Amino acid sequence: MDRKAWIVIALCCLGLVLNFNISRKNAEALREKEREALVEEEAAGVKEGEQAAATVPAASGEESAGAESSAGATEAPETAPVVQEQTFTLSSRGAVFTFTNFGGGIKGAEMSGQFAVQDKENLVLLNEGEAEPIGRLTTGVDQYLDLVYAHVGDLDTDNSITFVGKTRDGLQITKTWTIGKQEGGGAASEDDGRAFRLTLDLEFENTGESSLNLEDYGLFAGSAAPLWKGEWDRHIMLFYQKDGDYKKRRVTKFKNGKKPHFQEDAGVLGYAGVSNQFFATIISPENPYDAWVWGDRRSVQLPGVAGGGSGESIRLGMSLPDKKLTPKGDNKEALSFNLYIGPKENRLLGRSGEAHDRDYGKVMNYGILSLISKFLNWLLNELFLKIFSKVSDSWGWGYSIVVLTIIIRGAMWPLQNKSTRAMKRMSKLQPQIKELREKYADDPNRMNQEMMKMYRDYGINPLGGCLPLVVQIPIFFGFYIMLQYAVELRQQPFLWVEDLALPDTVATLPFDLWFLGNGVNLLPIVMAVTMVLQMALTPKTGDKMQRNLFMMMPVIFFFFCYSFASALALYWTTSNIFAIVQMLITRRLPDPELKKKKGAAKKGFFQKLQERAEEAQKTQKALRARQMGGQGPKKPKKRGPRTGG
Repeated sequence: MDRKAWIVIALCCLGLVLNFNISRKNAEALREKEREALVEEEAAGVKEGEQAAATVPAASGEESAGAESSAGATEAPETAPVVQEQTFTLSSRGAVFTFTNFGGGIKGAEMSGQFAVQDKENLVLLNEGEAEPIGRLTTGVDQYLDLVYAHVGDLDTDNSITFVGKTRDGLQITKTWTIGKQEGGGAASEDDGRAFRLTLDLEFENTGESSLNLEDYGLFAGSAAPLWKGEWDRHIMLFYQKDGDYKKRRVTKFKNGKKPHFQEDAGVLGYAGVSNQFFATIISPENPYDAWVWGDRRSVQLPGVAGGGSGESIRLGMSLPDKKLTPKGDNKEALSFNLYIGPKENRLLGRSGEAHDRDYGKVMNYGILSLISKFLNWLLNELFLKIFSKVSDSWGWGYSIVVLTIIIRGAMWPLQNKSTRAMKRMSKLQPQIKELREKYADDPNRMNQEMMKMYRDYGINPLGGCLPLVVQIPIFFGFYIMLQYAVELRQQPFLWVEDLALPDTVATLPFDLWFLGNGVNLLPIVMAVTMVLQMALTPKTGDKMQRNLFMMMPVIFFFFCYSFASALALYWTTSNIFAIVQMLITRRLPDPELKKKKGAAKKGFFQKLQERAEEAQKTQKALRARQMGGQGPKKPKKRGPRTGG
C-alpha cells in the first residue's frame, strides 16, 4: 500500500477521534447541568399535575355538568371526579403495545427479547419516559388535545382496540388500533416485520354547530431517547419523507435546547418518525397528503445500570390533511395510518416498507455508502440464517462476522498480492531514489522528472500500492456504518465478548484513562497487536519519517475502535490475521526481479501528467512576469540569410 495515502487516512481518523472525545466531554458537562434542571422541572410538574387532576374531562370527553361558581359566590364549586388512567395491551410475537385512555394512543412498546443495556430483567421500552402517547392528537407545536377517551370494549377484537372521545366543540373522534396478523388469523411473524406493524384508523365527525378543519390538528409520532450513556447523540434523530426525498434532523441540531423547536413544510408527506441507534417509530399515511412537521428535544434521565446521567430525546409531530367538516353536510372524514414500531433491522424495514408502499430503507441512515452497507448487511444475515444459526446457538453472529471478513479479504487477495509485489520492487529502488534526492536537492522539478523516468524505465507504477487501499477504505467505512445500526448484533456473545454491539469491557479501572474511560476492552488491544505484526511484515518503502508515521497507525485505529462496538474490532482483527497469513505466503514466493523494461522509452500516464503540470507552471510564470511589467522570456530573432563579400 502507498504509505502517504495511509498516513493521510490515519491523520484524518486521529482528527475524528480527538474531535469526538472533546465533543463528548463537553456534551456530558452540559447534560449534567440539564439533569439538575430536569429534576426541578419534574418537581414543578408534579404540583401542576395535582392541581389539574380535578379538572380532567370525563371519559366520554364531554364537559362536566357542574357549572363554575360566580366570582362573588361564597360556596366552593363542585369538582369533577378525577379520571383514572386506564391501560390496555395488545401483543405480537415481537412486541407488547400498551395503550392509554389519556390521548387514546400508545404509551409504550416493549420489545420482546430485547433487554435494556446491561440489564437482564427489563426489556427495551420505546417511547419510555415520554408524557404523551404515540398517536395523540395535537393542536400545534408541542400542544396537545386535552381529551380523555372511552374504551369501547364491544368493538375490540383479538388484535384491535377502539377508543372514542368527543371535544367540547363537538368533534367526535374514533381511534381503532390494529396490530399485524398473518393471513388466516395466525400470529404475526418477525421475519417480515409484521410483528412490529400497526394500523391506526381515525374517524372524525363534526356534531357541533361550527365548521372545523382537520388541518388545525396533528398527530404525535412519539419520542426516541438513547439506550445508554455511551450512545452517540448523532444517532438520535427525527426524519420524514418530503416529496419523495428523505430528510433528517439530529438532536445535536437543537444545541442542547439553545435552539428552538423545529418546524418545516413537509410537502407531500410520505412518512415521518423518530429513531435512536437501534430502534425506530415510523408513521406513514395510507394516502400521502400535504403536511408540515415539527420537532423538539428534551433532556431525559438514563437508567443507572446503563451508565446513568442524562441524555437527549427527540420528538416529532405531523399535521393532518386540509379537510373542512361542516355541521350540516360533509361532516365526516376517515383517515388511515400505517405504523412500524420496532428494531432498525434493514431486512425488516425493507419488507415493512414494501407492505406500506414506502421506502423505509433510508431510515437505516447508511448515507453515501448505502450500497456497500446494505450489501454487507445482507451477506451477514445470509451467512447467519443459512449457515451459522444452525451451527452454533450462541456464537453464530460472531462466526458470521469472521467468515464475512475472510470473504472480503479473499476477494481482494489478487489486488493485495499485486500491491505487495509492487512495494517490494519499489523498496529495491530506494538506493537510487536516495541518490536522486541528494543530486537534485535544489531542483525538485528535475528530481520528480528523473524519478518518473526511472519508474517508467523499470515499469513501476508509483501508485500501484494504493489500489487495495482505494478498494478497502470504502468497504471498511461501509462495514463501520453498517455495524453502527446492526441491531441483530445486540446481546450476541462471541468468545469472551458478551455483546457484539457494545465494547467488550472485561474489567473496570478505579480511574479514567486518557480518551479511553475506565473500561478495559480486550479486543481492540488484540487488534492493535495484530496490526503491529502486519506492519512489521510489510515491505519498507518511503523515508524514515513516513515509516515512523506509518507505524503509528495501530495506535490511531486502536483509539478509533476502542469505544466502538466490539464487532468492528473483531472484523479488523480477523482482517489483520488474514493479512499476516497472506504476507507469510507471499514472502515464500520468489522476489520480483528489478530490471528495465524493453521499450521503456514510451512515456507513461504519470510522466505525461507531470510534464503537463510543468508546462502549465512555466506558462503561469510567464503570464505573471508580463503582469509585473516584464517582457517574459525573449524569443530568439530569426537570422537572415548571409550575403557574400
